[in-house]
Amino acid sequence: MDSLQITQKACAVEFKILGPLEVTRNGASVALQGMKQRIVLAALVSAANDVVSVDRLVDWLWQWSVPAKASAIIQAHVSRLRRILEPNRQPWAAPELLLRRSPGYLLQVEPDQVDALRFERLLVEGRAALERDEPHRAADLLRTALGLWRGRALADVALVSAAQDAVSHLDSLRLSATTMRIEADLGLGRHLDLIPELESLRREHPLDEWLGGQLMIALYRCGRQADALSVYDRLRYVLAEELAIEPAPASQRLKAAILAQHPALDRHSLNMRAVMLNRC
Repeated sequence: MDSLQITQKACAVEFKILGPLEVTRNGASVALQGMKQRIVLAALVSAANDVVSVDRLVDWLWQWSVPAKASAIIQAHVSRLRRILEPNRQPWAAPELLLRRSPGYLLQVEPDQVDALRFERLLVEGRAALERDEPHRAADLLRTALGLWRGRALADVALVSAAQDAVSHLDSLRLSATTMRIEADLGLGRHLDLIPELESLRREHPLDEWLGGQLMIALYRCGRQADALSVYDRLRYVLAEELAIEPAPASQRLKAAILAQHPALDRHSLNMRAVMLNRC
């Protein structure tokens, strides 16, 4: 079998963790056997193309009492996963996806085989388009990236303590993609449509000054200057109550720009970034 055939065979399997763990082969769902097996695979997919040590897999599988034969149990799960992921592989042939690499195992995939890797690539491309002042392209890329999500990351294993770092990392990237997509939409003059979404996000993330700033600009552009300033006052109150700090200089500059009715607030393109970073 040549390298092209190997790649085509491997790419037939896709892994999804931006929601419940899901595996497909040629578009059809692949059945996994039991929660322990799902947890092992979730750990490997969340670290795709990096080695996951046996000790790390132990952390994912057993929070309290670790069995004496933990390594053997993990090896058995890996063997079963190999048969599930590559059902047509001959017994004598080396696995193509799930490899043994000291001190553990590695899931070897192409970037487009894992939804999280595809999401991160689109996020990088969207950010680059935003920085080039291409809001149409940025909005399209970031909307496509966010469309890959099917719920909470690793939803069916999210209560596993060892999964929390991976879940938090993906949640943070999702919020970054959302705020960048909103920034692109603001640059396209979609402020009226954005207000309900921004108000909901502000309730979820009351300490996020960037989201607060985006809502202030959207309200200001809709002729709601007083409401925009109320958002700032609420942000200032919450920061003082929760963290005993004042809003960052960028937020203060945005408030001053609203009070002065700065022309930059009415321009399309990346005016929010310009105002908040003092580039206007």
